Amino acid sequence: MTQYAGQPPGGGAWAAVVLISVSTLAGAWLARRASGRLTVWLAVASAVMLIVALTDMLPDAWRDAAETGVPLWVVGIAVAFGFLVVTYFTRRGCACPSESGGRPGGAHAPGRHRRLKDAVNAALFGGMGTAAALTVHRAIEGATLALTASAVMVVALMVHSASEGLALAALLDLAGQRLAPWLVVSCASPVAGVLVATVRPLPAQAVPVLLGTVTGVLLRTAMVGLRLATGGKGEGGLSRRQLAFAALVAITVGVFLAMSH
Repeated sequence: MTQYAGQPPGGGAWAAVVLISVSTLAGAWLARRASGRLTVWLAVASAVMLIVALTDMLPDAWRDAAETGVPLWVVGIAVAFGFLVVTYFTRRGCACPSESGGRPGGAHAPGRHRRLKDAVNAALFGGMGTAAALTVHRAIEGATLALTASAVMVVALMVHSASEGLALAALLDLAGQRLAPWLVVSCASPVAGVLVATVRPLPAQAVPVLLGTVTGVLLRTAMVGLRLATGGKGEGGLSRRQLAFAALVAITVGVFLAMSH
């Protein structure tokens, strides 16, 4: 990945940044608009994030590492680090009713409030992890767009920006946290990336390490989202039809991203 400082970004780069930001906002709007089906959209967004991390971000990190001479094991450690950090904070985040062994009691069953609190904590840290990963990833995307902004790249970024915005809104909604500040940061970070790329680009060797860390964060966040969305069988859990829909959307996005590469 070769970058040249001091070159002003073209109009295509700024247009791409606007489209990516709009896609993020659209995903978040959809999550809030269809709050009655929040678990469905959370499952869709989490599945898409999982596919994006595996078919888009990880190959990018791998390719950049090969181009810049960064050992692949360093990228692997970065992925593991990002994954384990989010795992630590969300390790008690499964709100599965089945954990109680089917004991009766409804909303006041023993341990139910603790499990719900754990689920909220998982959603909170999952949402914060997504927000942090989005900020770093979008800055890197902005730096890339400052150099090249092909139509295929922009469309691919729009697709997974919408899914990330949707997942971010869904997780923070479950955690009862404000969404607006994180949306502002996630939309502003590509602008910062474009500006930084034109003034003082990141060292080429740092990019695959950052991408690896972000990949690990999003992988774990996607898993948390899927667990939260599918954990409540009989209590708002997803039907087979809804799961099939989430899988179909994720696979379609994965195929598109693979073709764009």
